[in-house]
Amino acid sequence: MDYTYLSKILITVLFGMVLGLISSIPVGAVQLQVIKKSINGHFRSAIATALGSATSDLIYGILTLFGLGGFLLQMKFQVVIYSLGIVVLAILVYRTFRERHYILNNGERPRQKGRYSYLSGITIAITNPGMIIWWLIGYKLYLDLKLFPYVGMGIKTIFVMSGCIGLGGYLIFIASLLHRVKESFQERFIYKANILLAILLVLLIVYFTVKLITIIFNINVGI
Repeated sequence: MDYTYLSKILITVLFGMVLGLISSIPVGAVQLQVIKKSINGHFRSAIATALGSATSDLIYGILTLFGLGGFLLQMKFQVVIYSLGIVVLAILVYRTFRERHYILNNGERPRQKGRYSYLSGITIAITNPGMIIWWLIGYKLYLDLKLFPYVGMGIKTIFVMSGCIGLGGYLIFIASLLHRVKESFQERFIYKANILLAILLVLLIVYFTVKLITIIFNINVGI
């Protein structure tokens, strides 16, 4: 058994997982959804959202590392992506305020189906084409380690899968942690948390709108 080769594979896995972990830490729409679903008692739905996000990350990683990600940076594609992002986030804001109504009236909260949450996680995460740049930077850093003289399809696949595990694992950890402590949350806290999360989602809509305008009219504002 070639322990040197196995150690290099292990380093590849760890590097990819750390990369995915770091990419998932900045608060975005997916993280907000996972948090909201967890504190509102929709644990399975939160896990499905996290898995959907990891799937989207996998798609971007495969397209980028296997040389198919060039078209993702084209203007037409980004217009579609950011437009989709605005629509999806607007729906999430509506659902957040609708759930707020149930909290105020102590009513039974609507159930959230896992398959819809999974698709929602994919859709939300895929509206972030910036992941292409993140994959390129992360892969370049990995190549700088010079673990292998040639990085073929197998190593690239391990690297991408590790990154997705790191991202999905972090989101699942957050969901699990909040699920464990949610019983200590008072209804008033959950109500205020939903308001705050809705505001953050609105800010993301504003950001997506600005990005869309700058892309359509070719305005360079440094965003």
